[in-house]
Amino acid sequence: MQIQVDAVKKIYKFLSQHHFYPIVLSTFLAFFFFAGRIYWSQKVAYLHLLWNLFLAWLPYLFCLVTAAIHQVRPFWWWAMIVPAVLWVVFLPNAFYIITDLIHLKNQAIIPMWYDAGFISIIAWTGLFLAVGSLYTMQKIVSSYAGKAASWAFALMVIGSSGYGVYLGRFLRWNSWDLLEKPLAILSDSLSPIVNPLDHKDKIVFIVMYTALYLVTYLAFSWLRPMEPSAAVEKK
Repeated sequence: MQIQVDAVKKIYKFLSQHHFYPIVLSTFLAFFFFAGRIYWSQKVAYLHLLWNLFLAWLPYLFCLVTAAIHQVRPFWWWAMIVPAVLWVVFLPNAFYIITDLIHLKNQAIIPMWYDAGFISIIAWTGLFLAVGSLYTMQKIVSSYAGKAASWAFALMVIGSSGYGVYLGRFLRWNSWDLLEKPLAILSDSLSPIVNPLDHKDKIVFIVMYTALYLVTYLAFSWLRPMEPSAAVEKK
């Protein structure tokens, strides 16, 4: 019995360290607002936002798998490669939800203030998933390569995520397309780089959302300074 209690405590502590409970609370609030919208309007709408929220959860779950392996077997770096790569590939989905604010509009049935709150909590949850998972992955990198290298890693991930949001919003590519059609995505996405003057709006979009992710992450990191990883604490 004591072994089971200890196991539950360890799981609770692990999830708490990785911001699981506030993220779950935020997710439940999004579903509560969604149910309220159905009750108010007597119709189902914005299901695609819940699908986007599900996609935003995927990189966070891959991040938890990576963190669990790192905590139990820190020298099994090879076992972290697959979940870590999947985390990078799906991470833009978490930050992408912020762009769903474009769906906010006046409707006869539902007041705009209600939809503003509903879409905002979904966007906030996605942002929380993006920031929280990056924080965890940076801690893992820091335990192996040091703090400076971990910040270089974080900046590269933030930049690639900003570009990934552009690929999703403008070019309508999905994360799994990167696994299936990497060359097609590469060819399709080079236009802003090759001809920046002809794609000023897209350049501004990429810079703006990258900066938004960066500033949000810096604020989060400032409030919660980088802690030593569990693997380092065991030494």
